[in-house]
Amino acid sequence: MSAQVLFNPLAYIDRLTRGGFSPEQARASAEALETAFSESVATKADIGDVRHDMELLKRDLAEVEGRLKRELIEVEGRLKLEVSQSKTDILRWVFGFNLVLIGAIFTILKFVR
Repeated sequence: MSAQVLFNPLAYIDRLTRGGFSPEQARASAEALETAFSESVATKADIGDVRHDMELLKRDLAEVEGRLKRELIEVEGRLKLEVSQSKTDILRWVFGFNLVLIGAIFTILKFVR
């Protein structure tokens, strides 16, 4: 099925011959122009193919978006766990350091008295 363009080759040929073209030149020009129009105009099938491709792309994008959201939630959970573990480690270190510091202070006070 070829696309239809509002182009009247007979009127075009007539206009060219009145402008000084030979009938053969005018016909050749009209045929070339008609071919160019038919090759450059999108048909309903072409548009349908593009729409189908767009629908497939939308589905693919939705799938990728869902996968990225799941991965982001997973990474966020791992980060929260790591932060929580780091807080625990820091608190243990601070508590241990304070115990050692208190012990050192009591030891120094014992020797000072």
